Amino acid sequence: MKKTLYAAVLFLTIGIAATSCTKEDKPKTKTETPAKTTLINKVTVDTGKIFNTGSWEFGQKFYASKNGNLTKLGCKMASKGNFRVSLWNFATTNLIVATTINVTDTLNFVYNNIAATPITANTRYVISINNTDGGINKPYYKYYKKPGLGDIAYPFSTGSITYESGLYSSSTLSVFPTSAGTDGFWGIPDMQFEYEE
Repeated sequence: MKKTLYAAVLFLTIGIAATSCTKEDKPKTKTETPAKTTLINKVTVDTGKIFNTGSWEFGQKFYASKNGNLTKLGCKMASKGNFRVSLWNFATTNLIVATTINVTDTLNFVYNNIAATPITANTRYVISINNTDGGINKPYYKYYKKPGLGDIAYPFSTGSITYESGLYSSSTLSVFPTSAGTDGFWGIPDMQFEYEE
């Protein structure tokens, strides 16, 4: 009887220990939405204004400090409509993935799920948005840092993402933006970045 009880206790102890180790050894998935977090934190930018000055493809050049995946693309726009958000390879200017976001809420970010898209640490990418919907340019947000309402301090990091500069091109269609600028955080395109810790 003692041997059976001892064996049962030993079996339970080993089972609990093995289960505990398995749970602790699993990597944890972290999720970041860097543009949204940048606006919430109000460190790099703290003031937003609405503009409607033409048709633009604008966004930011960035890199991640970790390998991971983009699982959503999104935006915050100052007007309702359908806006194309794109992810580009900065070195080749090739389009990696894009989606059209149906914005019905102009005060909050709206996201679409995308197929998991690998992001390689320290590789440069561009995330951009076109403010044209149905051939009509729509109002968009531009965020600044007070008091000058001018240039912001690129590069800056939000979580695992470092934004190196703003990029833009005048265009009614989604194109790779080629002109660099530091006079604001434009758009605003965003992504959901997931990585394991």
